Amino acid sequence: MNCKIRRYENQICHQIISHFVVSISICASSCQKKVELLLDQIPTVQKTGAETSQTSDSIYVDATRKMDNNASSNRSYDKGKSGTAADALKPSSVKQEFGVYSKFTFIPGNKLIFYDDFEKDAIGDFPAHWETGGSGEVVKISGSENKWLSIVRRSGYLPSMEQTLPENYTIEFDLITNGYTKDSKSSKLAFLFISKKSYAGGSGGTLADVELLLSRNGFNVRNVSNFGGEVAVRVANSIDREFPEYLNNTVHISMAVNKKRLRMWVNQEKLVDSPNLIQANIGKYFIVEAMDVLPEQGHFVGISNFRIAESTNDLRSQLLKDGKFSTTGIYFDTAAAKVKRQSYGLLSDIATILRDNSEVSLKIVGHTDNQGDEAYNQTLSEQRAAAMRDILVNEFGIAEVRLQFTGKGESDPLADNATENGKANNRRVEFVKI
Repeated sequence: MNCKIRRYENQICHQIISHFVVSISICASSCQKKVELLLDQIPTVQKTGAETSQTSDSIYVDATRKMDNNASSNRSYDKGKSGTAADALKPSSVKQEFGVYSKFTFIPGNKLIFYDDFEKDAIGDFPAHWETGGSGEVVKISGSENKWLSIVRRSGYLPSMEQTLPENYTIEFDLITNGYTKDSKSSKLAFLFISKKSYAGGSGGTLADVELLLSRNGFNVRNVSNFGGEVAVRVANSIDREFPEYLNNTVHISMAVNKKRLRMWVNQEKLVDSPNLIQANIGKYFIVEAMDVLPEQGHFVGISNFRIAESTNDLRSQLLKDGKFSTTGIYFDTAAAKVKRQSYGLLSDIATILRDNSEVSLKIVGHTDNQGDEAYNQTLSEQRAAAMRDILVNEFGIAEVRLQFTGKGESDPLADNATENGKANNRRVEFVKI
């Protein structure tokens, strides 16, 4: 609007114009706040300057759905936060809500053998500790603290490890999907268990797989099957369960392999329990395979916080006979003592052991890696140990007098903090019989 004001306007005109300008300013301020709120909800992929031009396999997320903050993280640091050990001395009277996870029975393996959150990989690069027969890149998404490995087109992604997978192990990772609409072409994800380290646009030989369909109807677990020359008992199950709330969202995948048996959970829901799926040498390697994940159609699929851990001795045996149990399978919010819901199964098992053995008391010991300030890590380890005590008291009814806690911060590492695997092994909680 163009307003021409003559030099000799009277005072009344000046007042009218002044009120008009103030009204515009208030309106503009209000609009700006609304725009900022909207922008906060738009997930975008951050790239470095050289990578801003779009290529056929580059990732661009164009969606307005706010990212879910349930992605798991067990990182121990945050330079912007602080706390004191005194904050953790008294048990909290607040009962932490696990909600629908109260029937979640997944127990993470206790011996970590592979971990990758892509923190040391540059944005736009393929991650250093993975192999592929296709393409992909590490990206950062607004609304998420994590880096993600984008998986695209028809590509397979194999964790690069020196050893083959053991007989009993667990696999966990966060899976994010976005950009799927009623007009989108469907995509598939397959989780493959293979007998030999090979991938070239598809796995040859004997394998087992769980197939997910990403379509207009939602997130759908479709097939659980195995085939190949080494398979003695053929499994070919068709599952047709749809979860529309999981699509265009972040979910946590948990898998447990116990010899031939495979169980798989998406968030708290157990979707697969197949007693004879993993046969012969099938379970030696694990691949995440993408099919028809098309960035040019707006599709985005990513994985993060990928973890493989061996399941060694039984938890009950370790606590009661060996007198000590150490785990990296209890997860916390980043730089906080709030326990993530995926930890429910393990905490429930510990509570059951304590109920069944009323003479047993435990000391809970928190540990961190060496990232961040030493004093802060010490405080954080104490607060996290106290959080374990509070949950066992408030959620599971264990008497407070049977539980002690302490923290050791970064002072007692199990592994070299120079590697991501080492840091992940050092971020742990110990339960010691006293």
